[in-house]
Amino acid sequence: MKRATLADADRVKNILLVSFKNDPHVNFLLEESKNERKLNILIDYVADQTFRRGEIYLSDDDNGVALWDFERNEKMTLHSIWRNLAFLTRIGIRSVIRIVKSEAHVHNNFRKYLRYCHLYMIGVLPEAQGRGLASRLMNPMLQTMKEKSIPVFLETANLRNVGIYKKQGFKIFETLTVRDHDLFLMSTESSIDEIS
Repeated sequence: MKRATLADADRVKNILLVSFKNDPHVNFLLEESKNERKLNILIDYVADQTFRRGEIYLSDDDNGVALWDFERNEKMTLHSIWRNLAFLTRIGIRSVIRIVKSEAHVHNNFRKYLRYCHLYMIGVLPEAQGRGLASRLMNPMLQTMKEKSIPVFLETANLRNVGIYKKQGFKIFETLTVRDHDLFLMSTESSIDEIS
């Protein structure tokens, strides 16, 4: 694994675009937007935000990427204000409201911890799936957080991924039904009761 830099931004975004093209929750969040490039706009926003306040790791073969967010907040800068306004105008208010509501519910679950780590997004190209790449992308950060006793959180709308995450020590602590799909909220925090 290697820590991605801004020079890797296009590769990071391309992996995420392919990985989240058919994600039911992302599609729900963006369905109100009239912009034909709405997924690209979302991925650009998330990648830029994570480069500035989190960490992004690429697999050595550039087939997978993991975006990690932490408890630290991004400083209010002209860049962040501009990014947020541009996102709003390009995606539209209805989709932004959906995104903000979803993020608020998800983040309320771990903001109560003094320190936390959030696996914001992880993607593996289809041709590289089934080879343990997602686990290899997660292992270093999960080990570091375990050593520091910092809980790790994630959410997924892909039932197949739930099994992968459970093997990594995650437990489902809440399942949200969002129209035609479920969103599974998961954590490594031992004090959280697992929901089947």
